[in-house]
Amino acid sequence: MEPRQPANPAEWTGGPSDWERPLPQERTTISFDRPFNEEEMALVRLGSIPQQMEDKWFLYFTDNQLFFLRSWTGYCVYVAHFSQTDDGALLVTADINRDPDQYTETDDAFDAQMVLYLIDVLLLDRAGDIPGDPDNPLKIWSSVGRLMLGQRPDDGSDR
Repeated sequence: MEPRQPANPAEWTGGPSDWERPLPQERTTISFDRPFNEEEMALVRLGSIPQQMEDKWFLYFTDNQLFFLRSWTGYCVYVAHFSQTDDGALLVTADINRDPDQYTETDDAFDAQMVLYLIDVLLLDRAGDIPGDPDNPLKIWSSVGRLMLGQRPDDGSDR
């Protein structure tokens, strides 16, 4: 099996034609203080390419930033900013889309949880609690798709 190549919006043809849409001016910034060792950062830098419509996120890493785009629309929802450290990197902030025409969530705490959930589950292959109301499975499905079933885009397997 060949090693996985990093996600690159310029080379991916499976989604909207303009993958490098910038985060809109309507945004907020959330602070983090989450360290990642070099092994974890190697996985973060790979990002994630959706393989089917139930994969809701396209993630790619460039210039110490991890971009989180919705796979159907190409809208940039989150941009996580990392600072290099001696043994990896530190997630220091994330910019969150607050344009209601692109993204309707307004709860900073939810978005902070979602950023960490997507990194942990989608990129680092760890178990995690899905952010959101467990009594609203439709909203969870629209947020994370088949991740809620334990399936990942890169291998399609159940965990």
